[in-house]
Amino acid sequence: MHPTVVLAAPGFNGMQLLGAVTLTFFAAASAICLIAGLKGSDRIKIQNKDQALIWGFVTGALWVNAGGTWADWGKSFGDVGRSMTADTGFGDPGVGGSACLLLLVAWAWPFKKRMAFPAFLAISGAVLAGQAGGIPGMAVGIIRAIVSKMAGG
Repeated sequence: MHPTVVLAAPGFNGMQLLGAVTLTFFAAASAICLIAGLKGSDRIKIQNKDQALIWGFVTGALWVNAGGTWADWGKSFGDVGRSMTADTGFGDPGVGGSACLLLLVAWAWPFKKRMAFPAFLAISGAVLAGQAGGIPGMAVGIIRAIVSKMAGG
């Protein structure tokens, strides 16, 4: 009989690709990247509204899922977005409808070079999509599942 030797080698700890990180890390990192990209970073390029929409949506989804102050910020963005669509005098489209309307405006409106507006609308849309559930909420759930796996959850 040969004894079995187990060597500890550096590598993946379960599925933690970055070591011991949490959803809070991903929420903070996405916020930093979004702001840097909007400000004209030489490393992170947000050059059109599609990129701003994607960065904003992912950031909003991560903020809500991180909890704590990040979730409070996300909910504030969601409240602003909800007030832009629900209290207009045209009727209430519902939470899912508000999410879809905000994302539609972020995607379709001609913002020219002002990429902060579609990013803001996408953050609001992501928060409301997560609250609404259904098909709009599935994207938020997918983002959470992927990042939770990366964080080891």
